[in-house]
Amino acid sequence: MKIAMVTDHLLSGGKERRMVELMKVLSKNPKYEFTVVLLEGKDDSSIAYRDILYCPVRFVYLGQYNRRQLIWQFYSLCKKEKFDLIHLWAALVYGYILAPTHYMLKTPIISSSITSARKQGGNKFRINKFTYNFYDKVLSNSKQAFVINEVPEDKAICIYNGFNPERLQIKTTPEEIRKRYGIKTSFIVSMAGEYSKRKDYPLFVNAANRVLQANPDVTFIAMGSGDSVPYEALVEKEFKDRIKFVGRVTDVESVYNASDVVVLATMVEGVSNAIMEGMSLGKPIVSTYGPYVGTAEIVEDNRSGFLVKYHDVEAFADRIIRLLNDDLLRKEMGERGCRIVKDKFNIKQMVDGFAMVYDNYDM
Repeated sequence: MKIAMVTDHLLSGGKERRMVELMKVLSKNPKYEFTVVLLEGKDDSSIAYRDILYCPVRFVYLGQYNRRQLIWQFYSLCKKEKFDLIHLWAALVYGYILAPTHYMLKTPIISSSITSARKQGGNKFRINKFTYNFYDKVLSNSKQAFVINEVPEDKAICIYNGFNPERLQIKTTPEEIRKRYGIKTSFIVSMAGEYSKRKDYPLFVNAANRVLQANPDVTFIAMGSGDSVPYEALVEKEFKDRIKFVGRVTDVESVYNASDVVVLATMVEGVSNAIMEGMSLGKPIVSTYGPYVGTAEIVEDNRSGFLVKYHDVEAFADRIIRLLNDDLLRKEMGERGCRIVKDKFNIKQMVDGFAMVYDNYDM
């Protein structure tokens, strides 16, 4: 079965990691023949997850073409290769580039473009929603994402992220993490997420300020790419040494391993890879929830962690304090979370889910 995996790039990101983890397994199955088509990549510098370069997968780079040219280039590729299925991972809007191929060659398309419970506003949402007409199925890793994005029920298939335990290879010891960031406190609370408006860093900082007023023996670490300056300005002067924005970190799992609590303050999210990683390491979770966040699908409130409404600084801080004050509660919630990931979000269930979808199109 010949499958075109179409994406914009394979730089860092949850969707990109998910695609790579899937292909690392399925590309070994002689039943499937994969071609990865990078619509914005010109060479393998657009691939951050280098493991995929060692898989039996063909790569086609179309980054030198504009969007109009891409329509013809992609059609020509598909006509030549005679793919049985096109699997879109890039943004929904790329459906317009794939549509002529879909209709002229009768090649089915499935989409994994929706990865968060975030709804685009106004015309952008209507433009994206219209692309559902081009897809046989719309896949996501969050049921809440289907509701928010108004995906037709007969097209929606939820396949949860599969966590690969190989990612838990701890490269740096807790002692080395403490030394790296100059941590002298007894407790560490960490969060990973881009420094952007999609994450609720004002909540993270204001809650950290409140926690430190009650318990100064804590260091908060915020890992991510982007501009952290607006959020650092919210840190109270006396806590500058205990609320640290450390930028992009390549060994997030090592920081989580050294932490006592893992948090995620966000306003837009599907099923978070960051939360999944923290739970796999046996860490209790404190996270926001709401109509645009799918964290309730992985975190069991009051069992594997705590869920707090958007912008509720007092509640977010209270849950962190409660965990820091109770060693047994941290241990029990962490163990429960670890079991949830192993049972519900293992790599096998994800791979089997995609394989089942693919096999429905096997001629």
